[in-house]
Amino acid sequence: MNRRLSAVAALVQNGKGLVDVGTDHGQLPAYLAEAGYPGALYASDINEGPLTAARRTADAAGLSDRIRFLLCDGLALCPPDEIDTIVIAGMGGDMIVKILDEADWCMQDSYRLILQPMTKAEVLRYWLVNNEFAIEKETIVEDGGILYQIICARFGARTSLSDAELFLGKRERCASLELYDRQLERIIGRFENALGGMESGEGDSRLALYREILVQLKELEAER
Repeated sequence: MNRRLSAVAALVQNGKGLVDVGTDHGQLPAYLAEAGYPGALYASDINEGPLTAARRTADAAGLSDRIRFLLCDGLALCPPDEIDTIVIAGMGGDMIVKILDEADWCMQDSYRLILQPMTKAEVLRYWLVNNEFAIEKETIVEDGGILYQIICARFGARTSLSDAELFLGKRERCASLELYDRQLERIIGRFENALGGMESGEGDSRLALYREILVQLKELEAER
């Protein structure tokens, strides 16, 4: 597995069952099975092609009897009573929100979510904190020069985040402070470039919001 998926796997705790949504080649459930994960393992994907590839991965490792494959959209066919961990990695934050929003059964504190958004992490965090999910832990991993954020959350308590923290999470909850600081610098650069590219006039409705978020980001930078 690549470093991104290895970092996701490192956050998995032993339990009664796990579903890997959007499993692609099925590397994560195969790795967990080989590592001795004791619970049920489900691999789901909306397309037959990736699910066929996941079956091949399991077959090659002699794990066909350990992993169950679900051809479905998101969590539509996942058996809630047989899992306690939901992994959604490698999708945009808005798509992860859609999957969770369509499976209201996951809004119970018996389920641990491990989420790795490729884009729009701020959209995902916004949805989590406004749907009473506590963000328990985060980490960042570098893979191929790209920084990936991984969020662990559980239903049952609202977490308060500033607008800037929607993009980064809280520093004290991140397991990799060096990469958190690098991500902070990159996001500050993004906002500075965005503001620099806007019209100098006050007609752009985003201007005040972007300025406020940049102020908050600079405050986070000063607090390091």
